[in-house]
Amino acid sequence: MMRIGVIGGTFDPVHFGHLLPVEAAAARFDLETILYVPARRSPFKTQEPADPRHRVAMLALALQGRPGWRIVFDELDRESPSYTVDTLRILGERYRPAELWLLMGTDMLAYLDRWKEPGEIVRLARIAAFQREPFVGERLRVPEIPGLSGRLEVFDAGSVRISSSGLRETLARGMSPEGSVPRPVAEYITKHGLYRSGTATR
Repeated sequence: MMRIGVIGGTFDPVHFGHLLPVEAAAARFDLETILYVPARRSPFKTQEPADPRHRVAMLALALQGRPGWRIVFDELDRESPSYTVDTLRILGERYRPAELWLLMGTDMLAYLDRWKEPGEIVRLARIAAFQREPFVGERLRVPEIPGLSGRLEVFDAGSVRISSSGLRETLARGMSPEGSVPRPVAEYITKHGLYRSGTATR
């Protein structure tokens, strides 16, 4: 049975923390296809993200040269906020009988019980969680969700200490994103003047 990795987020902007752990997951769990699902807006975030056109363009640049890695637009086509359980239902039907693997950091896993219908999420997809601060070297909080223990894989994807919020702060100070994002993404951010302090990104 084909295995498909699914990773969601605002990708505002996409960076190596969205790419390198996914490469590790694809190799470890034999994921043949990776689906990136940009959200219109996360239900856990109050700040409006950058224009979806910019976020999708940067994501497309980041995924160049990675066969089988693609963007799906279901959450951008729906009214916000974006709920993972709804997306998994759609993808499960679309790619049946493939096995879905939901990829996330351990920082997100710790609060999976606060997501919409967490039990249904676990039923629809296996969970592959990569070590991410604040749970690197710390005791991981695994929420009590029926069926999760048999559907969860926690793995070490190496240390990638990059966050989109920290990257946006760096860019707002006029600093370069080089080293945190693929070069084509860095060039795109510079070309369009994204995330500069006082500059509109929508």
